[in-house]
Amino acid sequence: MSFKTVRGMQDFLPERASKKKWIESICKSIFESYGFEPMETPIVEEFGLLAKKGTGGEAIKEEIYYFKDKSDRELGLRFDLTVPLARVAATNPQLQRPFKRYAVGRVYRYDRPQAKRYREFTQADFDILGSASPLADFEILAICAKTMLALGFKKGEFKVVVNSRTLLEEIALCCGIEKEKIVDCFRCLDKLDKIGEKGVEKELKEKEISSKILKQVALNDLAKLKLKNDEPLKALQQVMGLVKKNRLDKFIEVDLSLARGLEYYTGTVFEIKLKDGPSVAAGGRYDKLVESYGGQKTPAIGGSFGVERLLDSLEKRIEKKASADIFVVPLGDKAVEQSIAVSEKIRGLGLNCETDLMNRGIGKNIQYADKKGIPLVAILGENELKEKNLTVKVLKSGKQSKISLEKLEKLRKLLE
Repeated sequence: MSFKTVRGMQDFLPERASKKKWIESICKSIFESYGFEPMETPIVEEFGLLAKKGTGGEAIKEEIYYFKDKSDRELGLRFDLTVPLARVAATNPQLQRPFKRYAVGRVYRYDRPQAKRYREFTQADFDILGSASPLADFEILAICAKTMLALGFKKGEFKVVVNSRTLLEEIALCCGIEKEKIVDCFRCLDKLDKIGEKGVEKELKEKEISSKILKQVALNDLAKLKLKNDEPLKALQQVMGLVKKNRLDKFIEVDLSLARGLEYYTGTVFEIKLKDGPSVAAGGRYDKLVESYGGQKTPAIGGSFGVERLLDSLEKRIEKKASADIFVVPLGDKAVEQSIAVSEKIRGLGLNCETDLMNRGIGKNIQYADKKGIPLVAILGENELKEKNLTVKVLKSGKQSKISLEKLEKLRKLLE
């Protein structure tokens, strides 16, 4: 009987897993450079908590991993990292404000599996709770651009598109759309990338919603907007002013068609889109979410990177990282015993060291190290034991040299 992964989930073999971990480490380093701290929450949450976000309710059972435990409690696997954050904030009012946290973890959705779309995937989440200042909005957007650049994306390969939920609502009202139909309108607008303007126009007409809003958002010019209430416009202009002053406007731009269908957004919304590719991150301001979970009134904004989506786009660019810096090959029983102590000394220098566990010859061990991308092979045989040194081969150049067992720090120079 053979086994395979559960439908909609995938294995990450060492090479791909190491590239995935590299992406996660870059995200973490950028988050930490802005003063964000790590936080972890359980994968399993109460179903009532998961159902409360937006207007999910009982219907959300069809979209998530829902189950009952042995005590008949209704539970589910988290479908994002924002809901657990809101729960933590609601139940820990003593948290210092602003509360800046990041989390990198697996989330689960019972979507229909498609190409590059899985039921288990990793999010790199970053949020600021407690600040209603446009400075918080700007910082989140800046992190988006800085992370993409740190990952190796260049100007023109991505863009951070920004809008305001409240501004879009004001545009909708000025286009004669009834307040109770705004949510449906935004759900249609959210499909512009998938079905195009004509497809959205058709859906709006089917729902008896004015398509006048399509012309307004197509202008994509804040200066040409005529609104009854211009406060949302001023707020977005303030954020984009900070973007321009800090020379990030070549990466971050306004897109008035961006709707972000989730109803809990209350202000700035954004997505990171790849040129000729999918979005790899998204987020926005959600000032009422923590309060809806029984917490204090807490303005909040954050975003989330899809790690697998980044991996799909970057995999060919990321260099394979070797599992070790040096591979020690002992020849003979005495050398095997001594190689353990030598390897520990090498590790004590902060170098990663692997040793032969298969009792293979030099040739096969060199093949093994070369295939794994390990740069140095150190041979410890009878002659080396007598002379108290290692014969070290640099696989890339083929050059060999002798290094004293008392001066193993010289291995660093061979790695340069």
